[in-house]
Amino acid sequence: MSITLLTFLLLEAIVCSVLGQQLYKAGDSLVLTPNKADVPGKITAVLWRIGNDKVAEWDMDFKLDIYGNYKDRTDLNQTTGVLTINDSSIQDSGVYSVEFNSKVLEKKFTLSVIKAVPNPQITYSCNSDKTLCTLICGGDTTDAGTVTYHWKKGEDAFKQSDKQLNVTKTDDSKTNYTCQLKNAVSSATGVFDEDLFSPDVWLTNARLLGFSVFFVAIVIVVLFTVVHRAITGVWFYQKESMPWEGDFWKREREGVPNTDGLNGVSYSACSADNGPDNIEEPEGTKG
Repeated sequence: MSITLLTFLLLEAIVCSVLGQQLYKAGDSLVLTPNKADVPGKITAVLWRIGNDKVAEWDMDFKLDIYGNYKDRTDLNQTTGVLTINDSSIQDSGVYSVEFNSKVLEKKFTLSVIKAVPNPQITYSCNSDKTLCTLICGGDTTDAGTVTYHWKKGEDAFKQSDKQLNVTKTDDSKTNYTCQLKNAVSSATGVFDEDLFSPDVWLTNARLLGFSVFFVAIVIVVLFTVVHRAITGVWFYQKESMPWEGDFWKREREGVPNTDGLNGVSYSACSADNGPDNIEEPEGTKG
């Protein structure tokens, strides 16, 4: 056999293998439809396998059995032999075969279940002088099969590219950029609409919010202090009681004796009738 013919047959086998594979998105229903015409006579038994493991089995005597993790999510039509697997997962990938009346059909079903691509999250990094920035289209593509990345600028058409996109400083740098992830069963897009090359602004929204909260807190403390002083006549730190205690808001009693600031001795004024010149002598001392 010539090398040319051998190469042709090999390529044909590869193409047939690829075309025979059916791709499904995880979570979808898998529907396997055998060719009933290959079975002569009345169907009395059906057996589905994945590899060598049984999936579903039915015959007229023992009814229907569903095996392994296919239970509660698999249906078998006894008349047509159609197998339906609901809520598919990655583990359902494999080669399925079917037997009618103990005869294995030649046709095999090669299934590949893959996950849908995630919604991409776009991040970026820039050089020190912010003349060149790199957009990064991120997302967990585990078990999503072959994933391609597509970018577009503004309203332009998508172009297949890499995971990263370099953007240089231009007059239209404010244009948004869109990343699209695609695989054989799904696609998803994410939009980046920040101005990559805008000057750094010190007063960001987060800082403005922080300053606002701090200012409001200061105003509340000042109002509390002034109101307490007006009600009680003293500053709140001169009170022995706590704010949650009733005495905290009671006004201090007036008429507290004066205290000599130098020696700490309390005194009160004498009345005119009891002055030094009007002191009465005891009766026993009068002449």
